[in-house]
Amino acid sequence: MKNTLVIFLFSIFTISAFSQTTSGNEISAEGSAKTKVKPDLANFKITVIKENLVEKTAIKELNEEIEKLQKVLFSLGFTDKNIKIADYQISSSENSDNKKEYSAINSLSINFALDNKLIDAFYQQIQSENMKDLDVNFETQMSEELEKTTRQKLVQMAVLDAKSNAENIAKALDVKISNVKQVSKYNFQSDNRFVTRVAGERISQPMAAMAAGAQTSFNKFEVEEKELQETITIVYEIVKK
Repeated sequence: MKNTLVIFLFSIFTISAFSQTTSGNEISAEGSAKTKVKPDLANFKITVIKENLVEKTAIKELNEEIEKLQKVLFSLGFTDKNIKIADYQISSSENSDNKKEYSAINSLSINFALDNKLIDAFYQQIQSENMKDLDVNFETQMSEELEKTTRQKLVQMAVLDAKSNAENIAKALDVKISNVKQVSKYNFQSDNRFVTRVAGERISQPMAAMAAGAQTSFNKFEVEEKELQETITIVYEIVKK
């Protein structure tokens, strides 16, 4: 599977921000830029839960379901590098009949380059294989490389916006900007992950429509974009024309 990172930069624009004179020979100008970016990474967290009055049976059923899941993932092109164990536990509790019941749980984390067709194929395959007792959570995020590259471009745009603001103020004051005396940067940090609970409820029975080959929403829509923003404040020295 090719891991192609595609940057989607939509409606990049700059915001004219508040600017003012800070002293008799300085102008402080703020510039800002923001854009929306399509995430380039995705993750499935798949949790399989098996319950039984006999501990060995619960573990056996869990192992069998995990083996089926592994075959599905490998058939779609995932490898051991994509699949990691996120959790594994065996626990017991009393059920409604006051009998000891065992729960065997195994969670897998699958990381991969975002690919809607692959995601759609995964959900269809899960249903067609008649897999039961599993939760599937899906999320997207931006790679460090994508976010870094995007922010670098935003900083450049914000600097130009700040300079333009300073020049406008200087023109109104009948002066001109000279040397840069100070630069400060503020970026709007936020979690770069988008969590989407596509199948948060346990799948206990196969869906008839999916088993018949119906396509999921991943075949029709794109994932949500993330907005990034950078703000720069520049203090310029001003001189008479």
